[in-house]
Amino acid sequence: MKNAEHHRGLEQRMEYFDYLRILATFAVMILHISAHNWYLTDVESWQWNTLNIYDSMVRWAVPVFVMISGALFLGGSQSMEQILKKNVKRILAALVFWSILYAVVVYFATGCGIKNAVAEVVTGHYHLWFLFMLTGLYLIVPFLRKIVESESFIKYFLALSFLFSFVLPQLFEIVSLYSESAGSVISRVMDNVDFHFARNYVFYFVWGYYLNRIRLDRKARRIIYTAGIIGFLATILLTAGVSVWKGEALETFYGYFTINVMLQSMLIFVLVKQRFEAISVSEKKKKFVRTLSEYSFGAYLVHALVIEALNLFGIHSLAFSPVLAVPVISVLVFVLSYLISALIHKIPFLKKYIV
Repeated sequence: MKNAEHHRGLEQRMEYFDYLRILATFAVMILHISAHNWYLTDVESWQWNTLNIYDSMVRWAVPVFVMISGALFLGGSQSMEQILKKNVKRILAALVFWSILYAVVVYFATGCGIKNAVAEVVTGHYHLWFLFMLTGLYLIVPFLRKIVESESFIKYFLALSFLFSFVLPQLFEIVSLYSESAGSVISRVMDNVDFHFARNYVFYFVWGYYLNRIRLDRKARRIIYTAGIIGFLATILLTAGVSVWKGEALETFYGYFTINVMLQSMLIFVLVKQRFEAISVSEKKKKFVRTLSEYSFGAYLVHALVIEALNLFGIHSLAFSPVLAVPVISVLVFVLSYLISALIHKIPFLKKYIV
């Protein structure tokens, strides 16, 4: 009975990861579509404010992707050899293929020249940075597993990471808005400490594992939901406020390592986990969700190409009212990207190495 309960619990967690993965993929598409004209629009216009609302509402997407990976890998039993041969190899193969593909497209679409095309291959298209980052996290999984074995170590690690990834960098950003010289002092202190191992995405990697493992009571969830709502509102209002103040679109409160975005990410992760545990779905729906989840990686990789192809036909966030344009185009990109990913999955070799 105990083993059966453990199996059901593992299956349940996997299914809520599927929902999260699909939602995060769609959120990334909304983010990139709403961001397309974000810099080019008057910050005091209603169009810019509409784009800001949409963009602010989905800043959690990348952190949630990382949290899912952390929950799976730090809670999994994959050996380092398996991670290298299966996961890292697959990520690198996909990175090489898609970097070359996007570089070729950019070369012929813009006439950027061979030198710039080669640079595009080496650095990757704007959304492929995620694969570089994920590879780095996979490589330190054995070290992080040692940390998460201990309750006291994991709490200490998260506290340390929160301080150096969120509190100090955000303090630097806010102070720099008022005084660049004062901000540079904080920056120099952080550089002198030279503390990197527990910074940035590794926080979300470990945080996802921890939130997946613990069971939160109703009071704790309410606190998380309230804090998350505050995070969403703060992202919208602070971004609008600082952009109008400075007279240009500023990402000061858009960063993945701002406290407001971290609170958003925590809300989405916990809410989806809790909602899935509270409902029962049919096997048919489970199969459909798993299939969509399986296609998510390919959809993420190809969605930038779909967005840029639509832009060539004048289909973008300001093609008509952004209130409708962003969600309508996002759904269109979502459907087309998943269809392309589904087609790629029909080809065994490509399915194995590039999606």
